[in-house]
Amino acid sequence: MRNFILKKILNNNVVMAQDVKSGEEAVLVGRGLGFEAKPGKEVDEEKIEKIFYFFDEAQYKQYKNILDSVDRQIIGLTEEILAMVAKQLDEPLNEHIHVALADHINFTLERLAGNLEIENPFLEEIRALYPQDYELACKAADMIEQKFNVKIPDGEKGFIAMHLHSARANRELSRTVKYTSMINRMVEIIEEELGLKLDRDEINFARLLVHLRFALERVDRDIPIKNPLQARIKKEFGQSYKVAEKIAGFIRERMGKNPPQDELGYLALHIQRIRVSS
Repeated sequence: MRNFILKKILNNNVVMAQDVKSGEEAVLVGRGLGFEAKPGKEVDEEKIEKIFYFFDEAQYKQYKNILDSVDRQIIGLTEEILAMVAKQLDEPLNEHIHVALADHINFTLERLAGNLEIENPFLEEIRALYPQDYELACKAADMIEQKFNVKIPDGEKGFIAMHLHSARANRELSRTVKYTSMINRMVEIIEEELGLKLDRDEINFARLLVHLRFALERVDRDIPIKNPLQARIKKEFGQSYKVAEKIAGFIRERMGKNPPQDELGYLALHIQRIRVSS
């Protein structure tokens, strides 16, 4: 275990400290770490449960800035949430989440205090596409509610889930938002073309969303896919294939890339399954 010198107390369980050996600052999380602790003193290493280092200098500067603009109780709780998430996932998180999530929680609390709730138009898609992230977001919401005596709406849980997914996938939140927005519109296109409302709780809907998400990933990254049944699907499921072509047109408009025909074949299969079961 490394030795740390206490620099700042964020709450009873979270502190900023300096690694004695490397000189680097880190966020330490552990029950009672900040309770009756004194800056300048050595941190009780037996209480340390999670260590977050900042290897990206730009992210570290942003974090230092947010320490001056956001209540430290909010930042401290954010770090407790991230420690919980990291423990549950057992995988690293992108450093930007320390700033992004603290800023988002701060903004959420400000809006709720002013009775201003922002609707999340992608909530159903988020629940289906990122179930593990949404489950963790619900746990995070429980922690926020207990700490600040507020009620976190489901829509806000969805926004938190998107932040977590962005940090796990090590990509910008803007791309996660873009994909989710596009999937939302593609579902609308399918509903309009088929003249029906898809059942969000039905297994075929969940499968469709997962396929759409990975289809966007493949198109965006130019990853080819093979469909040995392509010609047969196009011939036997003509109506479903036409719907898939409309979706391809939408993807082309938004991404500037043409989805390959093999990709459309698989999408047509999902659409056909929905048509038959509806």
